[in-house]
Amino acid sequence: MSTDTFRFELDDGIDGGAQLQQVVPRLGAAISQVEIADLGLPTPCAEWTTRDLLNHIIGGANMFADAFGGAPVSDISGRLPDIIGDDPSGAFELAAGRFGAATQQPGAMERVIELPFGPMTGRTFLRFVAFDLTVHTWDVASVTGAEVDFPDELLVEITAFAHHVLDAVPRNDLLCADPVPESSGASLLDQLVAYSGRQP
Repeated sequence: MSTDTFRFELDDGIDGGAQLQQVVPRLGAAISQVEIADLGLPTPCAEWTTRDLLNHIIGGANMFADAFGGAPVSDISGRLPDIIGDDPSGAFELAAGRFGAATQQPGAMERVIELPFGPMTGRTFLRFVAFDLTVHTWDVASVTGAEVDFPDELLVEITAFAHHVLDAVPRNDLLCADPVPESSGASLLDQLVAYSGRQP
C-alpha cells in the first residue's frame, strides 16, 4: 500500500468499529428525541432543516454501506431524497443495521473506499464515519436541546483523526466549513464542532 496513494492511513491501533459502537447509540438516542414538529427547524448546517440533516445522515449511512460492496461514495453535500418520512428513528435503525452488516463482510476492512477527496481502506473509513457521526450527533442534539455526552478519550481520538484528514485537504461542503474560534475553556466536544465549522 503506497503512503502517497493512501495518505490518510494510520497505524496507531485505534479501532474505528469500536468508536462507532460508542457513537451510533448516542446518535440514535439524539434522533429518537426529534419530533415531527422539529423536522422543519433550522440546524447548525447552513440552509438545512432537521429533515434535510437527517436525510443526509441516513442517506449517507446507506451510501456508506453500499461502498463496502464496491460502490463509489458521491458528494452528498446537497439535499438528498427524503427517506425518513415520519419515522426518523426507524429509518436510522434500518440504515445503521445495513451499514453495520456491510462492515462485517469478509475483507471489509481491507476494501478500498473511493471518496471524493481520496481513497481510504475500510478500516480507516470507519474512523472517518465515527468523526462525521459524532459531529452530526451534536447537530441533531442542538435542535432538540438534548444532552450529548461522549467519553473524553473517544473525543481525543476522533479529534486527532479529524485533524489528520482535514488539515491535509481543502475545506469544502462535503467535509465542513472553515473552523470557527473556540471559546475559552471550551469542552472537547465544543472544540471538535468548532473545528468542523460549527458555532458551539
